[in-house]
Amino acid sequence: HTNGIESVWALLKRGYHGVFHHFSDKHIGRYVDEFVFRLNDGNVKRSTLDRIDSIVFGFSGNRLSYKMLVLM
Repeated sequence: HTNGIESVWALLKRGYHGVFHHFSDKHIGRYVDEFVFRLNDGNVKRSTLDRIDSIVFGFSGNRLSYKMLVLM
């Protein structure tokens, strides 16, 4: 719905101005992925341990070294 889309853009803009102050064009997808995670898994009805488990599960098998980050 329109309200949901406006909510997503409002959250993204607040994060841009309030937290990051600048989005690198190179890593814009990573910023968007973080806000998607906040919207989808940031539900306060879920316990903190459940959210931590989902984060750890997402990390498993994914290694990002500094060299890969710089080359991307």
